[in-house]
Amino acid sequence: MKKMLYTSTLFLLFFAVLFAGEIPKHVGPWRVDVGPPGNDFYQPPNKGDIKPPSDELLNIVKTIAPDAEVKRWRMLKNDLYGIRAANKIDEYDFVIAADGRIIELEYKNYESKVEEKPDELVIKGTKRKIALDDVPAATLDLIAQVQGEKPHKAWAAKTIAGDRFVLLAGDGVYYARPDGRIRAIGLVDHGALNEIVPRPKKEKPVITDIAADAEKRLGPYRDRFNFEKNIAELGAPGDGGFRFVVVGDSRSQYELWEAIVQHIDQLDPKPAFVINSGDIVVRGYTDEYLDYYIPPLLKTDIPYFIALGNHDDGDDGMAVEYRTLFGENSLNYFFDYGGYRFIFVDNITRVNKPEATLQWLEQTLSSTPPPMKKIVAMHKPPRDIEKWAYHSWDAKYSPQLTDMLQKHEVLHVFLGHIHAYSTARHKDVDYTISGGGGAGLHDRFGPLGNVHHYVICDVLPDGTLKQQVVRFYKD
Repeated sequence: MKKMLYTSTLFLLFFAVLFAGEIPKHVGPWRVDVGPPGNDFYQPPNKGDIKPPSDELLNIVKTIAPDAEVKRWRMLKNDLYGIRAANKIDEYDFVIAADGRIIELEYKNYESKVEEKPDELVIKGTKRKIALDDVPAATLDLIAQVQGEKPHKAWAAKTIAGDRFVLLAGDGVYYARPDGRIRAIGLVDHGALNEIVPRPKKEKPVITDIAADAEKRLGPYRDRFNFEKNIAELGAPGDGGFRFVVVGDSRSQYELWEAIVQHIDQLDPKPAFVINSGDIVVRGYTDEYLDYYIPPLLKTDIPYFIALGNHDDGDDGMAVEYRTLFGENSLNYFFDYGGYRFIFVDNITRVNKPEATLQWLEQTLSSTPPPMKKIVAMHKPPRDIEKWAYHSWDAKYSPQLTDMLQKHEVLHVFLGHIHAYSTARHKDVDYTISGGGGAGLHDRFGPLGNVHHYVICDVLPDGTLKQQVVRFYKD
């Protein structure tokens, strides 16, 4: 009995020490809240009374797209509508709140095939501040009409679609052509002021050209980011447990990505490593790794291990740039640490066929020596978890996957792809979606889920896994 009390006391002391380090409450322009794990909330579209968009909403659409007709609408949830307006050559996709607030507008031209999305539009380094008087007065008046206030900042910028005015009104960002027509709208905290490195307008290079370019420019960073090297240098934790962090879908907002890396680096105790559930850049191009992913991580020594996301697969869809930076064996891989086996699964690329990946996963799980616990990370969630099925992996393979995870008593599965925080228990296995690292948020998972965040995971001396959720709110 005394031995049991002594052991319990040791665990409690460790637990107190583990959480003794105060988690910073601010980083950059973000306020940081820390809370317990778990979010079962889910509100699918078209639940409850479905009401058509009001005349006010339709008038907003008509004001911005006067030469287009509303073709369809859908209720995204009780206070959000998706409305499409189009004509023979133009297509406008709006997301508008019931109170008239414009959340997003994406525009597509059928003839040029150019799509204008507010977070993937401005060419990096071309935006320059201008006076509001330089913008057509009609455009300023139109924005005031639909936004409820006039723009207070203006820039001129080059975009993938040509020259545009970039206008900030409240927290809304409006993109207008030189003639004043609005073509894209977004929110600042959804990445609407992002700048991108556009894909070169040239014939698609052959694989050897992509590989040579990636090798030349990403090769010098391989020693720092190669997964196999980082795994070899992990060493082993002490007898007092260890900490790791999970974050995902960290593309699209550099300032937030930089702040998350900085915040994780300030944790006490520091994590042994970070699991990223994928979508670390927008397209997987070499320039994006150099300009977006790498710079913040050069300021920390914490290794980051990734479950490849669909936005990371590169110019040819074969993740050549990704593998150049992280190593040839960076798609399906695993490592053992502190009584746990951490398994990373590629359910994205054409490099590994799903059947081959599942066969590899079966072998990796079945060869895990007992009593080692198993953690699996992958990007897309399985489709047979109903609330995530709308944005998930192939229905053909998902049941086989979840049966396998249940069979081998996997402790926890970490996922991305859905831009939110959401949890589920399915076939006796715990699942967590952590996709709130920077991409535009989904809106189905309530105030605890529709938020940018990361997850702290602490493994206690007895092997128990404890979690905390760190949420970011713009001050």
